[in-house]
Amino acid sequence: MVDFFKGNIRKITNLLLIGLFTFQFSGKINEVVKGESTCVCAYDGYGYYMYLTQLFQYRNLTMQQNELQEVQDKYCNGVYVYQLKRMDNGHDLDIYHMGQAYLQLPAYTIGHVFAKTLGYPKDGFSKPYHITYLLNALLFILLGIHFLNKILKRFFSDQMSSLLLIIVYFGTNFWATADLSYQLQHIYLFALIALFFHYLLKFKEVKEKKSLIIAALILGLISAIRPTHVLLGLLPLLMLRKVYPTRWGYWKAILWFPLAGLLFNLPQLIYWKVLGGSWFILNMHVEEIVLVDPKIFDFLFSYKKGWLIYSPVFLLVIPGFFQLYKRKKELFWSFLSVMLLAIWIFSSWECWWYAASFGSRVMIDLYPLLIVPIGFALVYFQQTKTGTVSLLIFVGLTTVLSIFQTVQYSKGYLHPDRMTKEHYWYIFGKWSMPEYQMNRLEIDRSSTDWPEKMHPERLGFGKMEQTVFCNLKNLKALPQTSTLFYKEPYFPALKSDETLFEARIIYQNNDSLLPATIKFEAFSKYNVYHWNVYSLTTQKKTGAVDTLNVRFNLPIIHHKKDRIQIYVENPSKKEVIIHSLKIKALSLIRN
Repeated sequence: MVDFFKGNIRKITNLLLIGLFTFQFSGKINEVVKGESTCVCAYDGYGYYMYLTQLFQYRNLTMQQNELQEVQDKYCNGVYVYQLKRMDNGHDLDIYHMGQAYLQLPAYTIGHVFAKTLGYPKDGFSKPYHITYLLNALLFILLGIHFLNKILKRFFSDQMSSLLLIIVYFGTNFWATADLSYQLQHIYLFALIALFFHYLLKFKEVKEKKSLIIAALILGLISAIRPTHVLLGLLPLLMLRKVYPTRWGYWKAILWFPLAGLLFNLPQLIYWKVLGGSWFILNMHVEEIVLVDPKIFDFLFSYKKGWLIYSPVFLLVIPGFFQLYKRKKELFWSFLSVMLLAIWIFSSWECWWYAASFGSRVMIDLYPLLIVPIGFALVYFQQTKTGTVSLLIFVGLTTVLSIFQTVQYSKGYLHPDRMTKEHYWYIFGKWSMPEYQMNRLEIDRSSTDWPEKMHPERLGFGKMEQTVFCNLKNLKALPQTSTLFYKEPYFPALKSDETLFEARIIYQNNDSLLPATIKFEAFSKYNVYHWNVYSLTTQKKTGAVDTLNVRFNLPIIHHKKDRIQIYVENPSKKEVIIHSLKIKALSLIRN
């Protein structure tokens, strides 16, 4: 029996993974059949999917906010449709790239045929579409398992390959993402990057042009899903240098990759040109990629969403790269370049925590590559008894921790985007928490009563501190103009970005029919992030003095030099007088 398991360990591990994921998704499908689950996708996932619903329903890509919202209202409890941006020509464009829709097209088509045949609504969200959507997600998870297994088989023994598969799927944030965020790009990109790397390795081994073209096509498809992943072009650029005896042969082979990228991105370019008026639209999101101000430390080590905090097994890539340099130098330079560039680019996105997820979900895409240096680290450490024992302890503890935290995440204890050091250790090691509390989390910026709920002094993790942030007097907003009153950085006046502002405005509005508005705007030299707008109306006699008291939160700070500007827009022909504008800041100062 022992010999049987040893001889078939890799097959058994594969069957175990396939069985677990199939069981997980069969439960989701069962919920759809029973009518317990109706929302195919929402949020970012709907941004990728709406290309298909629009094309099949209306035979065009001229998207209308109200039509898309109706679907979310019907199936997804009214989740707001934020995925469109109004262009100067009046068209609403999907801010997300259409590459993932290519992968979902076959499943959508099958769902459409069944919906039409069985009499279900042909809206992309009825039961047939939902079931094929889930089956498609499962298919790509299984493809990822299959091609990752092929990659590992090239470098490692069956026993080591099995251990590495277990690490990837249970010792990281992959399972939580596949289970709860399968609408997003990562399970698809994981599979495609595994496929891409497999065919690149195959081409190096057998010099078969077919494998080169397949690798190029897959990379082109990857770039259409997530354009920043064009950095994976470094792999063929560095790995194929010694394959060809001449420079001409090398560059002729490399040319396949940008051509494939153009092929798969051409529909996107046409979409932008026809409906947006430009062949190339760099970014339509609120956030920007600011390469000169990356948040690398936070991206890797913060309690909020640090990659190595929530998937600590990847600390093994450090010794792994040393071993990769010794054993596979051509892979070392390409892998290291891709990883360092990816971390730099990913952490330069102003929303570096990438909204709701368990750990850093964007790094999941690269796991088919990063598991290889980890494998070489494991091979090195197992050469001695001490190394083997230490290795087993580290891998065992990090895997158990990951499984445990995945359960905590699914229960809601581990928050998807407001984690802090205090909350991390408050829930650490706790399987069940009947008296679970959320007041150690990062402040809820959608609420202005959080200072009354936090109790940092009583719970021992900080204190509340009040300061006068701004105190202005005797200001005038001229008629039919926008008048800037204040423009200053938040720091060092504030000690924390977890701050509530209380503003008291004493003003005199001389035109009751055309009231002015006062705006508090958060911005940097890169972007405008958030604004609070209040009307300076009057219920009294024209020219009387009124008082406005408002509370609003400091938005999440993206850069150290982020600033606030306060200005009044006055549409009237009469001036508005601000007798006093005083802002108090109530800040949570953590220990």
